[in-house]
Amino acid sequence: MNILIVDPSKSYREVVKQILSNDDVKVIEAKSGQEAFTYLKHKTPSAISIAHELGDMDSFKFLKKVNLNTILCNVPKFLLTSNASKEFKREAYDAGFTEIFVKSDFPTLKRALKSLMLYATMHISAKVLYVEDTQSTADYTSHIMYSAGWEVDHVKSGEAAAELLDKRKGHYDLVVTDLVLEGNVSGIGLINLIRQGHESIRDIPILAVSGWNDLLRQVYVLKHGAGDFIAKPFHETDFLARAINLILNKKQLDTVKTAKKALYLKANIDAATGLNNRHYLEEYGEKMVADSCNRNEGITLALVDIDHFKSVNDSLGHATGDAVLKQVSSLVKSHCHSNDLVVRYGGDELLILMTDVDQTMAAERLEVIRAEVARLNPVNVPVTVTIGATACDKKNKPELMQLLRSQNGDADNVSVDLKTLFKAADDSLYMAKQSGRDQVCVNSLMDVEHSE
Repeated sequence: MNILIVDPSKSYREVVKQILSNDDVKVIEAKSGQEAFTYLKHKTPSAISIAHELGDMDSFKFLKKVNLNTILCNVPKFLLTSNASKEFKREAYDAGFTEIFVKSDFPTLKRALKSLMLYATMHISAKVLYVEDTQSTADYTSHIMYSAGWEVDHVKSGEAAAELLDKRKGHYDLVVTDLVLEGNVSGIGLINLIRQGHESIRDIPILAVSGWNDLLRQVYVLKHGAGDFIAKPFHETDFLARAINLILNKKQLDTVKTAKKALYLKANIDAATGLNNRHYLEEYGEKMVADSCNRNEGITLALVDIDHFKSVNDSLGHATGDAVLKQVSSLVKSHCHSNDLVVRYGGDELLILMTDVDQTMAAERLEVIRAEVARLNPVNVPVTVTIGATACDKKNKPELMQLLRSQNGDADNVSVDLKTLFKAADDSLYMAKQSGRDQVCVNSLMDVEHSE
């Protein structure tokens, strides 16, 4: 990385050079504006540090000439000056300097130059959805974003933007939208659509653009969910600063989400099978049973046991055993519905919670799983499963609850819970194993309770 220092004072150039120089940074010195232009004809630095008085010209004239070059106009330029007045700073910012620092404040200058050096070397990738129906504005803004190395999809209406968002969920790092658009969906409408939309688009940052710059409009747009607001016409550096800030915040949020997802997977997913683990069952299984009962739906708990799995591990090795377990688990999962819960309960035993099913439906689905496993032959190892299950049918719910009350003796604390279902399914599994394995045994919880 190259940093160009333009300052007629050799001693001050040396000060700045010492602050910035390291193994990754090469500092180029120029003692006048003309000397700097000679260098800039052939090279493009990562940033330029400029003194206000250059001997042959002042910094404003230097900046104006530098910005005539379309490549150099995107390079950060930092003004080092002894003039600390507000009027001068305002004039310098209006001229287009990225930042202004007072030469005499060495501690602040050192921190600032280090920070700005990082800024100068920051090349972030981004995918932007840009919504603008005025072609001249679109061309100008798209050029800014293309020059930053960003991928840009430009559309002219809120409807077209909504279609792309639906098609490319989670694709964009930023949405830039004008408030007035062709079609029926305005910029505000698009912002509302994103904020109330699918979870994959809900957190995309939005930079709102408008030709009106009154405070009331800005507050209105920000309250509706825009991350920032910029008024037209805008300067390139102002637009980039706002856009980069939103994109970086999005990337930081994505990093946090990824870390949370990894933590969730570690805590709730069994690494060997990809199924939910026992911890997940303990946290959500009881609620799943309670919700099903509250909705007066039938629910079935099934235990799937791989027959003679220990002999597979002992004779063929644990690697083969793991492969068998993984393929059987995948098959079981593929035959379950999206609202079912499939858990590796322990060892070679899988647990299935099926909601909104009666005993007959559950038995049919479990028989399909048993038959498919028998045909699977994972890693050329013939395996079968034995399945024990208990079903709580909604048609029997009133009679069952009455039975449980009579056994429990406390009418206010009677419920069908995970523990009750598990115990009954475990009894069914024992019966199926005693009857020769490779079969399905489904008992009604009503029958189980009557037998006790």
